[in-house]
Amino acid sequence: MEKIILASNSPRRREILSKFIDFTVISKEIDEIKDDCFSPWTTVMALAYEKGIEVAKDNVDEVVLSADTLVELDGKLLGKPKNREDAKIMIKSLSGKIHNVYTGYAIFKLSKKIKYVSYDKSSVKFYDLSDDEIEKYLDTLEYKDKAGAYGIQGKGCLLVENIEGDYFNIVGFPIGKINRDLMRLLNLSLW
Repeated sequence: MEKIILASNSPRRREILSKFIDFTVISKEIDEIKDDCFSPWTTVMALAYEKGIEVAKDNVDEVVLSADTLVELDGKLLGKPKNREDAKIMIKSLSGKIHNVYTGYAIFKLSKKIKYVSYDKSSVKFYDLSDDEIEKYLDTLEYKDKAGAYGIQGKGCLLVENIEGDYFNIVGFPIGKINRDLMRLLNLSLW
């Protein structure tokens, strides 16, 4: 098995990938600039590329995986909230509505000239939430460091009425699609 580097500090991505393989985490900080004038899929793919390419340049013989996730509601991109009040505004805006979750991911092996970027999209519908429900969720502090201010893998699942698409994409790492691309690009499987 080839050595794989995950270019992400996300505990969720580490947890998902650790179910399949051993890997090393090496990440570099980038400016996560989000602009609503670009499509959500373009934005997440660009951010995933930026996160991964810097690590790949230092590890040309290794397989490097990187990803970035954003929530989109009515054409507006929702990243990670700055604070509790920002999270409250985000959750309130998602209440009773369908939003889209986009995860861009990149696969690099520079010694084989591989620089591949793709994305996945899932849709999530929230229940109509009362102010009390929103406050209770915010009290869990799960909103911190999460695109759209919620984590579906935790207590945030209580906010969700329905999903369409890959659950793991919503968590932030569409592992099935990534595995297919690894097999196609590098003859490498997570099995």
